[in-house]
Amino acid sequence: MEEVEEVLGLALAQVPPGARSESDLTRLDVEEYLDHAEWELALDVLGDFEGITWQTARYWDLLAGVAVQMDLDPAWFDWRRGESIHGLLRAELRLDVAAEAVAAQGTRPVWDLSGGERRVAAMWVESKPVLEPGLRATVRLRPLMPSAWTHLIRGDQITFQQDGEPRGTAKIVEKVPARP
Repeated sequence: MEEVEEVLGLALAQVPPGARSESDLTRLDVEEYLDHAEWELALDVLGDFEGITWQTARYWDLLAGVAVQMDLDPAWFDWRRGESIHGLLRAELRLDVAAEAVAAQGTRPVWDLSGGERRVAAMWVESKPVLEPGLRATVRLRPLMPSAWTHLIRGDQITFQQDGEPRGTAKIVEKVPARP
């Protein structure tokens, strides 16, 4: 397990001094977890840091590799790797009561971007294993054709489709363009 600690240390070295996780933890917290061999906690915090502009594909590869070595699911780290390359698109989605429940990951719904322009984007629901009808959650989108989504800005609304029918609305809350 020395290698796990070493790889986590390499990832930690990429985290800028002022970075914080969504749960308000810092580099110092990760260092403490590493000092106490709390590798899973360190991995969780490293995977939760905000600030996509400093996160590289290499950073996420390191974390995904550690997850595999620890027999953990690397899907979140793989998803974030894609965002570090292709950009970030987050929206606040509210499912209609007539919608079917949506799994947190593995769905590729169709979205009406504006007046009938329908496009596919993989979706990751944050903080819930399933988004139930009538509820809302923040979702991360990975468009199949990113160029078709470039016109969207914060505040724009798009429509979630199921079986060709509108089943929810989403408001864009964050957009970070792809790296040049």
